[in-house]
Amino acid sequence: MNSDPLYKRVICQVPGWTNVGEFTKYPEQTSVGIQLQAGAYYYVEVLHKEGTGNDHVNLYWQTPSNSTRTIIPGSVLARWQDCQPSVRVRMNLEGPWNTTTAMMSDNLRQAGLLPTAEPYAGLGYALVGSGGESVAPAMFNTTGKNAIVDWVLVELRDKNNPSLVVATKSALLQRDGDVVGVNGLPRILFNIAPDNYYVAVRHRNHLGVMSFASKTLGPNEVSIDFTLNTEPTYGTSARATLSNGKRAMWSGNTHPDGYLQYTGAQNDRDPILQAIGGAVPTNTISAYDLRDVNLDGLVRYTGVQNDRDPILQNIGATVPTNVRQQQLP
Repeated sequence: MNSDPLYKRVICQVPGWTNVGEFTKYPEQTSVGIQLQAGAYYYVEVLHKEGTGNDHVNLYWQTPSNSTRTIIPGSVLARWQDCQPSVRVRMNLEGPWNTTTAMMSDNLRQAGLLPTAEPYAGLGYALVGSGGESVAPAMFNTTGKNAIVDWVLVELRDKNNPSLVVATKSALLQRDGDVVGVNGLPRILFNIAPDNYYVAVRHRNHLGVMSFASKTLGPNEVSIDFTLNTEPTYGTSARATLSNGKRAMWSGNTHPDGYLQYTGAQNDRDPILQAIGGAVPTNTISAYDLRDVNLDGLVRYTGVQNDRDPILQNIGATVPTNVRQQQLP
């Protein structure tokens, strides 16, 4: 059983024969406690050895609020290929990119600043069919290339009107660019009918990107790698180019309106100064904060690795009145 058949695992077994409805003959018949998400689909596979009796398989569960064994009815079971589409996503964030390791840094995780619940509902993002995703703190114990960088938002958009978001899922970005679900698996599953959808990725202080064309999502996994120059995206110059030639989402949208601005009304520079008190530009604060452009866990207006300079660099570095617009419809 698992939310993803590629990562199924044995949860219980019947080592011998049983009578119909005999659920407690062997200790192995009962699994340990499993946490299930309301409204989600789960893959259940039952294998049996051919014998001389009748072939009957019953699956039951007990919930925290009801210890009575309840057989799961066939009305809530379906062939897996008739269930939810999935997409495997790879992406980079420009802010935490480390040129030495050629991966993103996980400073937020190391500093213990990553929230265990997704931040996008609280930031006012339009979430469709999702929201409130959370993980156990142990999810952030992983180190190395699979360490968590931050929460991201994966969107499916209407094939005929890509400005219309039809499904969202909050997920976690690893240092190597893989996006994993809250179950830690590298496929993002959506409770939506199979069809063609545009795939977009968002981050709380980076400019979002979207696939150039709609993708056919169904029972077979679809992959999209936004780190590759060969993966076309919607719009013009939708991604930054990194030191190794890979692509990343533009950083610096501290005033999350889809525009990078260094000067003028609603610019992205002033919020950084305001975050550190508004008067002493050398101050710093440690926080999980929109104004932390490079995601190192510190908000800095001046000095090495400050959060102000990347904004100017991303609008061209020479004309402070330039503006870079997010390439989403």
